[in-house]
Amino acid sequence: MNKILLTSGAAFIFAFTLSACSQVPKECTESWEKMEKLSKKMGMPDDQIKIHKKEFEDNIKGLSKEEAIKACTMQSAFLNMAER
Repeated sequence: MNKILLTSGAAFIFAFTLSACSQVPKECTESWEKMEKLSKKMGMPDDQIKIHKKEFEDNIKGLSKEEAIKACTMQSAFLNMAER
């Protein structure tokens, strides 16, 4: 059950991230670190994690700083719940 939640959560996070963050504020860096940790815990290959990181950064650059902070803060909150 917990693995299903983590897998579903990771899928949601990656989809959310694709439309989520701008510049790379501190909140987004912290959010990415949590996402990367969860991805590794789930056994995702490093090359796939690198691809997702690039997508994450590219999408961050597409938003205003305020939008990025808000989106990344929400994502971090979700990741905190998924870690429990």
